Amino acid sequence: MLHISRKSVWHKGALLIVAAMLVMTMAACGAKETGTEIATYKGGNVTDTEFDKYLAVFNILQPGYEQILEIPEFKEQLLQQYISYKIIDGLASEETKKKAKDAVKEQMDQYKATLKDNAELKAAVEANKVKDKDMESYMMLTSTVVEHMNSQVTEEDMKKEYETNGADYATVTLRHILVATTDPATQEQKELRTPEEALARAKEVKEKLAAGGDWAALSKEYSDDPGSKDTGGLYADKKAGTYVEAFKQAAYKQEIGAIGDPVETEYGYHVILVEKRDTPAFEELSDTDKEAVKSAAAYAYMNKFMSDELPKREIEIKLPKPEEETPATDAPEGEDAPVTDAPATETPETEAPAAE
Repeated sequence: MLHISRKSVWHKGALLIVAAMLVMTMAACGAKETGTEIATYKGGNVTDTEFDKYLAVFNILQPGYEQILEIPEFKEQLLQQYISYKIIDGLASEETKKKAKDAVKEQMDQYKATLKDNAELKAAVEANKVKDKDMESYMMLTSTVVEHMNSQVTEEDMKKEYETNGADYATVTLRHILVATTDPATQEQKELRTPEEALARAKEVKEKLAAGGDWAALSKEYSDDPGSKDTGGLYADKKAGTYVEAFKQAAYKQEIGAIGDPVETEYGYHVILVEKRDTPAFEELSDTDKEAVKSAAAYAYMNKFMSDELPKREIEIKLPKPEEETPATDAPEGEDAPVTDAPATETPETEAPAAE
């Protein structure tokens, strides 16, 4: 529960490729489709047929979003972002597309192997009528975008990213006890205690730890973190950048071997002991860590494209208005309409695939 999705994951071997600035990964449409035009932009258009195909793939790779896709604003946002991916695909070089094609071969092998053994995934694919060629087109588009943005990144970009956001790449071993304000086991975020009560309890357990109390015993008694309460609060050799911001900064800056003052996050208050922290120089980073740095630098280029270049493409959205999509009811006049469950107004939290 302490972990957050990285702001972007541009890992070639991942089945899903996430760019957090874009909120969702976009899908490819493959060959040009017939259908009703629902968007135009400088150099192209989008039809309802191809966008529906995208949504079908999206439903498979992002389960739990079915209701949210009915929200007009969210649907329009996805369409805008889909257009951005199509535009970037058109900017990519042949060399970039060749690299993307090689990545897609590996991704499709993973997908087919998973599809063979995963009954839930197979059922979703069948329900959404998604063929292998649809998934391959999706992966080709996303991989092309990833490779194109990666190609913009220089060594200097990577060094600057590492210097600016060193906390994201530090490897930390720590123990912590979470005194939560809301119940982490419920989606309703039921209040467990007030912030004042949580802080008082956190100070209490800190005093006991500072006096020599046993981490294992006190973690079981006090901690509300299901991921670590039974292991003495231990998180070993984790990247600090995977934690929520306040927790990340404590993991990166807190004195090693000292129990820090309670740290407040959206989950409650944390009592933290940093046992070990590795912050190598840029030149000493592993290949995996350098790929993570490159991913973050590529995100900056994606951000720049979205803010500077996309508005120049004169995008016009022609999705039907909500009232046009709602059929007239045959209910007799004077009777109440049946009660329905309104779709949530917030997107469900999803876990980004880890770069390997």
